[in-house]
Amino acid sequence: MTTEPTETTHQEESGDKSVARRGMFAVAAGGFAAALAACGGKDSQPEAVLSPAEATPSRQPTKNTPERGAPATRTRRAPAAAAAPTEADLMIGALAASLEVLAVNTYGAALDAAGAGALGEVPPAVAEYVTTARAHHQAALDAWNGALTAGGNEAVTAPPADLEASVNEQFGMVTDVVGAAQLALTLEQVAAGTYLFAISKLESPEAIALAGSIFPIDRQHISVLLFALGMYPVPETFANTDMAFSGGAMPESPMMPGTR
Repeated sequence: MTTEPTETTHQEESGDKSVARRGMFAVAAGGFAAALAACGGKDSQPEAVLSPAEATPSRQPTKNTPERGAPATRTRRAPAAAAAPTEADLMIGALAASLEVLAVNTYGAALDAAGAGALGEVPPAVAEYVTTARAHHQAALDAWNGALTAGGNEAVTAPPADLEASVNEQFGMVTDVVGAAQLALTLEQVAAGTYLFAISKLESPEAIALAGSIFPIDRQHISVLLFALGMYPVPETFANTDMAFSGGAMPESPMMPGTR
């Protein structure tokens, strides 16, 4: 008589893991100088970890263990909890949004002036750049304002008053594409310098990630404008914060060609 083999069943052990969730990133309007003073560290919630039994796979097949040759299934950790915003995040985020408002308005004014013939002949590539850069800044503004409104705060719709007045005064003297490109270059340098400085002062991962994703785009704008003005597009070995906005009027650009 032949004895049929019996199948050994293994019961599956399961465990619940949980991760503390913290509030979503929110941004509130405020002064930039005050934000720089609010830079304290925050405690973070611990991540869920695997127990030794879960971390060490069984050598024998179970109901959830694939047979030899079957694709393996990787156990995933629970996502890390979102960090709550800090005072520095709120104020710097509001400043960033206000700079984006100014950039959107300035590029929009350049498009209007070009359409009205006030800038003379505008090469198609220049018009395409202005349209694209404006869209970039609008997307950045939407991102910051999305964080603001998600946190129950009002969206930022106005640029820094002194900086806006300075930009508007300079734009009033622009008569051609070169002048418009020079003004845009200075504005992009202010934005890029401000973002680079902000990255070192922001505290929540969400705010740092947002600023860090916008900074290189502004640097790309700078390179395009330098090239359009007949200058080497990447003259710096390291990015700096020399033109970071700290209040007041538009600063002089150290890269400005003498064609005005």
